Amino acid sequence: MADTDTRMGLQLRSTVTKEGFVEIALASIATPEPKPEEVVVRIEASPINPSDQGLLVGGADLTTVRASGPADNPVVTASLPPAAIKALPGRLRPSLPGGHEAAGVLAPAAAPPVRPRPAPAASGRPRIRFSAGRR
Repeated sequence: MADTDTRMGLQLRSTVTKEGFVEIALASIATPEPKPEEVVVRIEASPINPSDQGLLVGGADLTTVRASGPADNPVVTASLPPAAIKALPGRLRPSLPGGHEAAGVLAPAAAPPVRPRPAPAASGRPRIRFSAGRR
């Protein structure tokens, strides 16, 4: 059954611990209420590219991969060799999101959309908020 609640989403995150492990898990995140000119996209699919793999596993020894936790929300753990730990000092404990590409559908809106305004020539980076539902 699909989760249609756009207030919470799931995000794939990677954490390097001071004990020398990398942990990969899905984290529940709040999806802010969109402003009138914004939309929420419910993500239906997302690839894991080679650039994502570097962030997610961070040089871990993949022969040590173990899964723990509940079957519907496991935590994947692998040990990091000493050289990988030395190369990742900035990654200790901040949990980082993996992935930057996605496909999905517009989530139901709480309010009717406002008429879009033409974007100025240099509008800057678009603001996109993602929400993923469990299946």
